[in-house]
Amino acid sequence: MEYDYDESEFCAADERRCIVLIIYDITDNKRRTKMVKCLERYGVRVQKSAFEAFLTARKYDDLIARTTRLIDPRTDSLRIYLLANHTSVRSWGVGDRHVEDVIIF
Repeated sequence: MEYDYDESEFCAADERRCIVLIIYDITDNKRRTKMVKCLERYGVRVQKSAFEAFLTARKYDDLIARTTRLIDPRTDSLRIYLLANHTSVRSWGVGDRHVEDVIIF
């Protein structure tokens, strides 16, 4: 699954990597365990349901594709934030409380 964004706006110019924050709320223990194992391949757990990662655009797209398959959108929530220069945030998410593709400045 591809998501349109301007990589230069959200990624460090030197290595073309983006800071990504992943937050989830998963009701089923088995799905939650699978999510944790998946996210540990991309980043560092910073809270029980939150991970931080420093990813290339390709890894970011891969992260979204893999994590989307692990949740049940009827009962779970997944939020992925692409952080840029500490001044803007692009939000993407799945679940009952998500607002589609929001950019905050």
